[in-house]
Amino acid sequence: MLSVKQIIRLTPFILLVSVFTSAKAQINSPFSRYGLGNEITNSQNTTSQAMGGLTTPYTASMNGSFGQSVNFNNPATYSSIFMTTFDLGMNLTNNTLKSNDPVSRFQSTYFVPNYLAIGIPINKVKKIGMAFGLRPITQVNYSINELKILKSGDSLYNNYVGQGGMNQAFLGFGKGWKNFSVGVNTGFNFGKKKIQNIKSFQYNVDSTYFYQSLASTNTVFNGLFLQLGAQGEFNISSTTHEKSTDKTEYSLSYGATYTLDQKLTAKQDVVRSIGSFTTSTETALDTASVTTNIPGSIKIPAAISIGIALHKKETSNKGTYDQWVLGLQFDQASWKDKYSFYGVADQLSNSYMTRLGVQFCPNPFDVENYWSNVTYRAGFNFGKDYINIDQNGLNVSNFSVGMGLPVRKYRSYDYQFTVLNLALQFGQRGSSVNKFQESYIQFTVGYSLSDIWFNKRKYD
Repeated sequence: MLSVKQIIRLTPFILLVSVFTSAKAQINSPFSRYGLGNEITNSQNTTSQAMGGLTTPYTASMNGSFGQSVNFNNPATYSSIFMTTFDLGMNLTNNTLKSNDPVSRFQSTYFVPNYLAIGIPINKVKKIGMAFGLRPITQVNYSINELKILKSGDSLYNNYVGQGGMNQAFLGFGKGWKNFSVGVNTGFNFGKKKIQNIKSFQYNVDSTYFYQSLASTNTVFNGLFLQLGAQGEFNISSTTHEKSTDKTEYSLSYGATYTLDQKLTAKQDVVRSIGSFTTSTETALDTASVTTNIPGSIKIPAAISIGIALHKKETSNKGTYDQWVLGLQFDQASWKDKYSFYGVADQLSNSYMTRLGVQFCPNPFDVENYWSNVTYRAGFNFGKDYINIDQNGLNVSNFSVGMGLPVRKYRSYDYQFTVLNLALQFGQRGSSVNKFQESYIQFTVGYSLSDIWFNKRKYD
């Protein structure tokens, strides 16, 4: 049975679940029209976001000495979960969209949940752990108005609207040995994609008005996914200091993940009607056609990620921690070749991303200096987005900084650890060769609580 203090500590997670079930993103991006929507630029935990998205080679020892985050991007890391950990993140993003033809500029600010993950050690001796959670993968949200003045002087008005996105509920297990571990994530990808086109036509000469036409397509989809992960580490050099318990090690960790091809089951409703339609009300006067529950499928390509990280590990009688980490990672997915929506391809590219991340923690055992306990992070990534609206490709880049702030309790650290992880990202999508360019500033707050749970108390 949970204590009052434990319930209080779980309050942020309860609030996040409420946000997941009720929040609607306010992003307004025409890029989200294609594929399954805008990929969440930061589909990692806050720790990795601050390091340019570095995930596959990021080991448990790199979290520091104050609890840990759940690295759900590589299930092999679950084998190193040493305390029950609750981890959540939320994003505040400001987007700026620029159009070259016609020249225009649009801004939107939105707040969305990023992830909710729980990691549990099953058997620490045998290095078996598990994790489960919920996170959004893509977003579809845009509203674009288009007004055309024809040569006759008549007006043609179009309003393109899209809503939805894909979410993921996952469950994973990891098993480790001395210097190697493997893991698997599985669960459901689910979501919807609703696209509407409202068209109005009006004669300019005699002000004759025609009712608007509505073309609406609403697709609901879901399906299983499977992700495999591996991670290992080997020592490069080791130096023992004056005390036999004190030593410095330089190690190289490596990791890889492979997400298999997915085939989502879908049902689609198609409506064609005329009437009066606004963003808040729809009044259909005549429905030309309604077709419901059209069966179909959505194919998502496999994705691969590989990475390495060099880190310096300090060991003393107080414990072990990684003082600094330098990591490199490469991601790839063949969206152009493998994606289809009801058997139809879309304006997509084969995507790739190169990520570089660094981390530094001066000395978490220096109890006299709080800022020596803080973990400082920075990262950079660049590559090609999977959306390709003008056949010129969309180059993407992102620079990030962040830190992990241990939260002190009224008593010294013992078996409960709370860390506030922060990440600030500056990114851009598109360049001068594209009709549209998008830049963003994103601030992410992550809350990680590690505790010894599910252990029976023993009394002498």
